[in-house]
Amino acid sequence: MSRSATFDRHMLETAFLEIDVVQRSLPQATLNTLAVEVVSRVANNLRFEVQPDLAPCPDEIDMLCNALLSDDPRAAATFIEQAQLKGSSYETLCLLYLSVAARRLGEWWDNDEVTFYRVTVAAGRIYAILRILRRERPIGVPNLLRAATFASVPGENHTLGITIASDLARERGWDIELFVGLTHDALVEKLEHRQPALIGLSASGKRSLPALTRLIVALRISNPGARILVCGQIAASNLTLVGVTGADAAAHDFDSAIAQMDRLLHVPTNRLI
Repeated sequence: MSRSATFDRHMLETAFLEIDVVQRSLPQATLNTLAVEVVSRVANNLRFEVQPDLAPCPDEIDMLCNALLSDDPRAAATFIEQAQLKGSSYETLCLLYLSVAARRLGEWWDNDEVTFYRVTVAAGRIYAILRILRRERPIGVPNLLRAATFASVPGENHTLGITIASDLARERGWDIELFVGLTHDALVEKLEHRQPALIGLSASGKRSLPALTRLIVALRISNPGARILVCGQIAASNLTLVGVTGADAAAHDFDSAIAQMDRLLHVPTNRLI
């Protein structure tokens, strides 16, 4: 990422719009779950000893937290953009700024220094910023290996379709790993450990949207480089799955899913729509 680069304003506004749509589309209980998912997973991304010369000072973290909680929805994005302009890398921005800020927000919430509603607002802004940072990462080498991980959304009872799709994809030369019947945390842990380039998620209908959205939110944090394809009956419903849920593509039948898989493995992450 160039040190002179700034956030793409259209992309930034799109990210905020998509987060707003999610917040208006899902029940409050689901939004609360998503907020906890974002804050806890981003906070737990801090998995290494921070070098003093790279770490932001406590005052900077407080400033970022206050920006995330402020009435200005773009204040935190501007803060991160300024850190980026000073030379902070993608890893530094995600792991040393946003992770520490998420942990600080969690502490403020635990200590009743900030309401859960404000934490929910801040979580949406953190997620929007993460999506912008992901899309602006340097273009990587396309993955030419035809391999993918398929998984049913936690809570799904109809797993025959994705099992058949896995077998058919293997017949077409794909290396497919399949997970069905796992809990949310167990599935995220397995995918985080494996870091597949392409993840296909199967959901049967609109009732699976909250679980699907929560899963994609978690994967965007734990597997930032992955392409995510949503399949199943939910892809044929009147839902805007691409963008709003964080998915890169959606397909309602097997042939279109295979076509999307080929496309996603050959398109750099930051050029995805």
